[in-house]
Amino acid sequence: MDIISRFDPDKAHQAHGGTILAGPVLPAGLCAPFDHAWGYLNGPGAMEPHTHRKEEVYVFTKGSGFVVVDGTRYPVSPGDVAYIPPDALHSVVNEEEGELEWAAFWWNIIAPRDGNEGPAGEDPDECGVFNDR
Repeated sequence: MDIISRFDPDKAHQAHGGTILAGPVLPAGLCAPFDHAWGYLNGPGAMEPHTHRKEEVYVFTKGSGFVVVDGTRYPVSPGDVAYIPPDALHSVVNEEEGELEWAAFWWNIIAPRDGNEGPAGEDPDECGVFNDR
């Protein structure tokens, strides 16, 4: 099993109607309870807008641009994490020359975000963050 994985545009494949390059995020041989892919735009350009019945986050690692969620544009740069709600129309836009790179992670909806789910006394906003406390 590989230990380190990095995005390599030369080994990536076209995705989302050929609008971005993509490749696996996790090292080969590692199974996870979520799906994952690198996203890459060598700008200017935009990822094909799409929806799906999954929760998703994008972790931006290189460049700057925008994530568009249900028509609202949010500026992004390295270190930013964008949450994509289920069924939201979303895209990534690179308006500059140069690379925009992000890691995407998506999974089946686990529980409604209405604050009424989870064990008694659990803060619904924490959702398993640092559960080893």
